[in-house]
Amino acid sequence: MNSYLSAMRSFRDFTGRTSRGDYWRFILVYLGIALIALMLDAAFATGNKDGGLFIGLVHLIHLVPQVAAGIRRMHDTDHSGWWLLLSPVALVFACFAGTPGPNRFGPPPVAGAVPPSIGTATAGHSSAAPVAPPQRDVIAEIERLAQLRAGGSLSEAEFEVMKAQALSQARGA
Repeated sequence: MNSYLSAMRSFRDFTGRTSRGDYWRFILVYLGIALIALMLDAAFATGNKDGGLFIGLVHLIHLVPQVAAGIRRMHDTDHSGWWLLLSPVALVFACFAGTPGPNRFGPPPVAGAVPPSIGTATAGHSSAAPVAPPQRDVIAEIERLAQLRAGGSLSEAEFEVMKAQALSQARGA
């Protein structure tokens, strides 16, 4: 559910990357909501052969978030978002594992995370001085990465790259 909410919150972010697991969890929840909408259309007789009120609203609400998530998914595989215009090709690319480590579209995605450009938006206030990032517990970070790998959100290569980054940051701190 976090993947779905993250994708819906970052509907206006067409930059960066979305992991394979996050993208497909978003699509799965979206399809579940669409199925419920179809049942509501049938129950209230609001549908016809071309669709119905509820399914139309579901598609309308999810149009921009779905395109944004698709573009970020293409970026994760190191492809331009324009590939979405060729749906069969984009579907194949969406099934590929993302490129390990940073690529031309940014650093590897963290599962369930809101992209930085969305997550840092505040309600009109900003601090006067930048706050130093908190010291990360390296063991906890590596365990978190291992859980993401076990859950399928990270490939083995992505896990190794991110683990090396966490260890190098700990040594440099």
